[in-house]
Amino acid sequence: MGKSASRKIAAVARHKQIRDKAASLEQQDAAVPRFVADVMLGRLAKWLRIAGFDVLYSNRFADDELIAISNLEKRVLLSRDTRLLIRKPVREFIFIDSEDIQKQIRLVFETMHITSLDSLLTRCLACNEALIETPRESVRELVPEFIYKTQSRFKLCPACRKIFWAGTHRNAVVQTLQKLLP
Repeated sequence: MGKSASRKIAAVARHKQIRDKAASLEQQDAAVPRFVADVMLGRLAKWLRIAGFDVLYSNRFADDELIAISNLEKRVLLSRDTRLLIRKPVREFIFIDSEDIQKQIRLVFETMHITSLDSLLTRCLACNEALIETPRESVRELVPEFIYKTQSRFKLCPACRKIFWAGTHRNAVVQTLQKLLP
């Protein structure tokens, strides 16, 4: 048997172990789930933040940090790392086996029974902090003139100070997320 064939067999075995482990875990009772994502899931973390979910993500988290955050803060670990999920004691996780971002989002929504997006566009995409409404006049010098003239509402991240508004892509993003709900 060649290297490629034995790697495929090992991968299939790891996937089975993960499915068995996931089936034995009890899902946390949380009205609004919170997540921590591994290094391979930065795009998913960003999309879940757009959907309004609290998602911790850093490409610097070590495996042990991910597990500790997940267990101590009662966050669902999102991971593509089969070895991490098999060998570490994680309380609750979702194994993300697809590389397709829409399939990843759909899997999270289905697994967590998310049927509505009540907090859409309420978190900072960069640092995950909850956004706050800010008076239009307070951002006059901080946004491009065209944006200031065409937008009536602005949100501010209190942590990193980024400013958000409803851009031209907003409707497409909302529609994409809505169609992925179960």
